[in-house]
Amino acid sequence: MVELESLAALDGLIWLRTGHQVEAKLQIGQSSVSRLSRKCADVFGLSLARRGSEWRLNGDTTLLNLERRVHQAVRWTRGRPLRLEAQHWSGPLLCSPAPAGWIAGCFHFYEYERPLQLLRDGVIDAWVASYPDVPAATDPTIACIGLSRMPIWLVVDQAHPLLELGEQVTFADVAGYPCMPLPDGAFPKFQAVLAACGLWNGGTSEPIRNPSWLGQINSEDLLVGFATPLSLLLNDDCCRVLPLELPLEVGDALLVPRQYEHAPQTLQLLAELRSRLQSLAGAAPELVVLDGVEHPSATPSDQPFKEQWLPSALLIPKTSKG
Repeated sequence: MVELESLAALDGLIWLRTGHQVEAKLQIGQSSVSRLSRKCADVFGLSLARRGSEWRLNGDTTLLNLERRVHQAVRWTRGRPLRLEAQHWSGPLLCSPAPAGWIAGCFHFYEYERPLQLLRDGVIDAWVASYPDVPAATDPTIACIGLSRMPIWLVVDQAHPLLELGEQVTFADVAGYPCMPLPDGAFPKFQAVLAACGLWNGGTSEPIRNPSWLGQINSEDLLVGFATPLSLLLNDDCCRVLPLELPLEVGDALLVPRQYEHAPQTLQLLAELRSRLQSLAGAAPELVVLDGVEHPSATPSDQPFKEQWLPSALLIPKTSKG
């Protein structure tokens, strides 16, 4: 076994990405983070390398993951602070300030697979994720507990040309403008629904069609984004909702290791998250707070789109206009 602080330094660096954040969140001196994390990796015959913004381990992590389970059990059973992560928009609204007994992450994930893997490996203890890109209700290791439901909208800058079309705007019109880019596969179920609606642009900010304005106007000013009643609370008044209805519902879900689904810390966290959602409902009347019943994440392919889910983690970036 390795010391709690050594593994915390390693996993903190993988989770939070920088020594500065590890020091701020886990109270491990920044000057010690690199030394402790590499010492821990060496114990398991692993090497630690940075790829882009992420720290990755090279080698067989089987023994390390077993050790992580032991340390995670200590956190859950001995009253130590637990680790909570969330999508980039739900974190500030639902997880800041951090609920009692929890350490909140940096909310810097714009994808599905990475935070899910951190949860499966025991690096983090809970994650506020977005439907439909969550594990199936039958997943043997991860429990998925529904938190909210709400619509999802297309939003544009207040001076966007699409607003001139008024109620006559169509999805085909939207396809002629750049949509918020997402890496291919970042949210695979959401991507599939966008493709079916004719709005998937292949993970780039290029429009699906090539209109006359291409090359003459900054495409960032013409970006089409996705927003929910909650995510709009983070934005200013610069964006407008298009009069188009996506026949879809979105929502948040709390994911925890299945063995801790009914732990007191999970139940307390659920109560706090629901309370925070209820406090936001006045400003977002379309929001429905769920009762915590577990909902399946997978939708049969023959069901209509209105019964599918989209992730609510997508929001048009803020702009200085307006």
